Amino acid sequence: MPVSFFVRNRYEKRHYLSEMHGSAVQEIKIIPAKNKMPPRPKSVGRGWESFVHPEGQLYFRWKNFYTNSYLYDADQLEDMEEAADILEKELRQHKADLPNKIDIGVEIYVEDDGSKLACYYICDLEAEKVLWLIDCSIDYLVEEEHMPVYDEAHLLHAHGTFYWQHVQMFPHNREFSKNRLIELRTILTYHLHDRATSRTSNAPYDADDLHRFVQVFGDIEIIGDCVSEYDMVKIARMKSLLCAEQLRHYHGTKWARLDANRSVHRETSTNYDHSWWFNLLSFLFFCTPAIYIKRLDEMWLDMKINHQPWRKFISEIQEDWTASITPSAVILTANVGFLAIQSVDQGGTAYPDRTAGQIISYISTILTIGNIIACTILARQHRPSSHLHADDALSYLVERAGTRWKAERLAIILSIPTAFFLWGLCTFSGAILWVCFHDTYIPTRISVASVAIFSLILVTLVVLNGEWSPPQVVHSVPANMRQQFMKIPVRKWTEQTLRKLSRKMTGLARRTSTKLVAPSPSPDLEMGNVPR
Repeated sequence: MPVSFFVRNRYEKRHYLSEMHGSAVQEIKIIPAKNKMPPRPKSVGRGWESFVHPEGQLYFRWKNFYTNSYLYDADQLEDMEEAADILEKELRQHKADLPNKIDIGVEIYVEDDGSKLACYYICDLEAEKVLWLIDCSIDYLVEEEHMPVYDEAHLLHAHGTFYWQHVQMFPHNREFSKNRLIELRTILTYHLHDRATSRTSNAPYDADDLHRFVQVFGDIEIIGDCVSEYDMVKIARMKSLLCAEQLRHYHGTKWARLDANRSVHRETSTNYDHSWWFNLLSFLFFCTPAIYIKRLDEMWLDMKINHQPWRKFISEIQEDWTASITPSAVILTANVGFLAIQSVDQGGTAYPDRTAGQIISYISTILTIGNIIACTILARQHRPSSHLHADDALSYLVERAGTRWKAERLAIILSIPTAFFLWGLCTFSGAILWVCFHDTYIPTRISVASVAIFSLILVTLVVLNGEWSPPQVVHSVPANMRQQFMKIPVRKWTEQTLRKLSRKMTGLARRTSTKLVAPSPSPDLEMGNVPR
């Protein structure tokens, strides 16, 4: 049976001590004299040689067959040798169509009813591809990505991902040339340069991580073409990750994603109309949800996560939430102090009816407390350490932003601290203005109103400054100069003026030429005495 779940099985289907019964495992309580204990055999059965993966996993190899099964168990050894015999027979029948150098991964899969199936895959060591002896679904290669494949060049990246996962699982006695190691370092340095010079880089890691990777692979020593199993695991894992990134971005196809914030489809979620309740809440939340939903659209493309922009986004909102707690505490203290003023607190006498200033200050106090609580909870829910890996971010967004409604809800939730803070600030300002305008003299009102209007104008200018957007990506300096010149307001007037001036100069030149040609030539000109 052809399968492709070997990597997942290695890490998910583990053996546990609590499940071992009887003589399957025995605790060592006595160390024999002179350490005369029978050593564990290096090979079992017909010659299945055991290896220990750098991570600690025990695996076995016979000829070019590899398995993660625990062949020191007699029953598993018997099943594996029977499966190997069946596969060898099938391979002999297809020998003419198979590559010269292949690896075969084999596992015994036990179904719920107890029946056993021999599962396999074949790796072409020269082409670095994966194959089976019968037609198989494309899901065998892209089951982890959930994406359609339309091009053979795109399919090669899926083959590469699976092939290098195989090498990573079984790293002993592998070969890797120095030139290929140099090529791998070159790819990493390219991603480092692209990350540092492009705002929409598709590089899979940030600059710091890429610096470390370049250093790690620069320290690998290759003697001949031999690589230690530890270095081979590092190389194979990085090659597998890079192939997976190329698969996600349709690398090498005509619809390849060149910018991390653009979809490979023309119609993206940013073209959809938002729901009426989202637009309403976005207005009440000072348009913060609309900003967050746009950021989510740029990071959550085609059901794939742009991990580096996501990590940056999480860090930014963490900083915003942390930074808003201090001014919220200041506003909370100011509200308490404001209510302690005798003129506001009605001389300290308790009355069932409260003034408008007091009511507004109460509302401001509740909102600032809500901001502090929301910031604390959200900061704990979105720790940067919980989003270090793409799988963590993917799980988070699939659960919370898998549909358009969920994405809008997430944008609203992330905006709650900002809404609490801004409304708390506005209501506190309203309480102050009520005190300044209620039962006060006209000079007081004029002075406060003047300063308030002036402050409102300045704040409006600050808000309007946020409407600036960075220019589109321009690929050359002349194109950039032309783009900037096109934006000059007086360009049209300048062109018209230059055209008028050109017409006048042309007309003047024609009239001057006519005056010089019309009279008969002077004797000096006829004799060649040209005046100097």
